Amino acid sequence: MQVSPKRPHLAGAAALFVTLFLSGLPAAHAAGYPDRPITLVVPFGAGGITDLVARATGKALSEQLGQSIVVENRPGAGGNIAADFVRRARPDGYTLMFATVGVLAVNPHTDVKVSFDSAKDFTYISLVGSTPHLVVVGADVPARTLPELIKLAQRQPGAVSVGTAGVGSSPYQGMRVLQDAARAEFLHVPFKSGAESVTNVVSGQVNMTFEATPQVMPFVASGKLRALAVANPRRLATAPDVPATPELGLPTIVSGSVAGLIAPAGLDAAIVKKLNTAIAGVVSNPKFKATLMAQGTEPMSSSPEQFRKLIKEEDQRWSALLKADNKTR
Repeated sequence: MQVSPKRPHLAGAAALFVTLFLSGLPAAHAAGYPDRPITLVVPFGAGGITDLVARATGKALSEQLGQSIVVENRPGAGGNIAADFVRRARPDGYTLMFATVGVLAVNPHTDVKVSFDSAKDFTYISLVGSTPHLVVVGADVPARTLPELIKLAQRQPGAVSVGTAGVGSSPYQGMRVLQDAARAEFLHVPFKSGAESVTNVVSGQVNMTFEATPQVMPFVASGKLRALAVANPRRLATAPDVPATPELGLPTIVSGSVAGLIAPAGLDAAIVKKLNTAIAGVVSNPKFKATLMAQGTEPMSSSPEQFRKLIKEEDQRWSALLKADNKTR
């Protein structure tokens, strides 16, 4: 049987058409993005500062994109459960995570098993905000100042308990920074959220915590908690009477929650750009700024490269800090 010489040309044309069609899919997808609701995963429970800032961000981002954003809390293992979920999601822009520096840069160097690689498994989109911590103790703790609390911990190693939202959370980072600066041992008590941690300090089940002003200042005002310091280079407008740690001669005790938006690795560059531009619009919005400032959070945006660089630097810092700490045990 004689084979028609035209068929190879037809096959080649068909292959070329398929190639051109498939190569155009990402661009077409990005142009129509988003055309359905987006899920914003939060690595901690409801009520904590990460959750509050994430919900404010989700609402403002929804207005920027003209599409619904559903906030989904996936607490557990210091944020690792949420990170692993996002790592395995499709990189289509419809699963995002409001991630903290603690989850991405601290968790890999703790005793908690981590199933993700912060450098390889995620697409970085933009930073969103930074929230300094207040150092607060329960009303029955016999320390009126931060130096007094440090002396108490030095005299009784492991006797002063610190509530956090889990290993890798920003309050956990604060505890480790304090422990390193004070050369004292504190007892870590993890909870599913910062709000739950604060509740346990108020009830006297735990001695102290690091948290943002909205979570603790109402209890400070009622006398149920005592604010010893702001773990920040300067005082906060939301807690003007609380001294900053440098004022107390403790400038290295700086702690807070820095968070931003990430997605699974492989997210199309055009979608990354669209989301990054939208976040910049959100952060510059006066209403959003006022909402975050009222929560003690400083709005901030960044390029994807700046966010990734920050995580790399913090990863190196915490690797060295926790290795040195383990050697002294």
